[in-house]
Amino acid sequence: MLKPRFEYKAQAKQLMAGKYLNVIIILVIYSVAVSAITGLFYRPTAQGLSSIAGLIDMALTAGFSYGVIRLWRQIVDGKNPDLQDILLCGYKENYVRSLIVYLLQSLFVFLFSLLLIIPGIIKSYGYSLTFYLLHKDPNIKQMDVLKKSEEMMKGYKSELFMLDLSYIGWYFLSIFTFGILLLWVVPKHQTARMLYLDEIYAKSAPVVAKPVE
Repeated sequence: MLKPRFEYKAQAKQLMAGKYLNVIIILVIYSVAVSAITGLFYRPTAQGLSSIAGLIDMALTAGFSYGVIRLWRQIVDGKNPDLQDILLCGYKENYVRSLIVYLLQSLFVFLFSLLLIIPGIIKSYGYSLTFYLLHKDPNIKQMDVLKKSEEMMKGYKSELFMLDLSYIGWYFLSIFTFGILLLWVVPKHQTARMLYLDEIYAKSAPVVAKPVE
């Protein structure tokens, strides 16, 4: 790992201080939206309605996956997240590209999971930088971003997995709070993840030479 795990976790905790309200509101709005769609369309005996619910869920998640990167980006940059910007940017900024990338990513992870669960997990970690890179390069192509993410994650997947695993105790404890504890655990976990992804990108991205003055 580029730094000890506890440093990312401590920094994430510090960065989240005073910012929980907006983050919790964003996470709750998304959860309520997904639950409402599922409740509206899902019927165990109605395959057509259930399929519609699944499609809407994917369409919603694609935009949110883009917006949530900006959420953790703003946290890491020391800003208090802008509610409207986070919730809408994924649907306003090249949404079709985000949707295609999300669908391709989900498809490839699913196909690798058919082999065994572990190949699917490895594939999903290879795509950890996918939506991060969509923010970094607005012009990157759908297949290119998936390939680039896998290339940049080489040598870092297991370390990121261990960072995620270090939060498992908190996720277990959240069961006893009916999930309420997740509203505090998830923000710190995802902020720590963003800090780590920042360092992976900084180590892997090509250095642009400064012009000679």
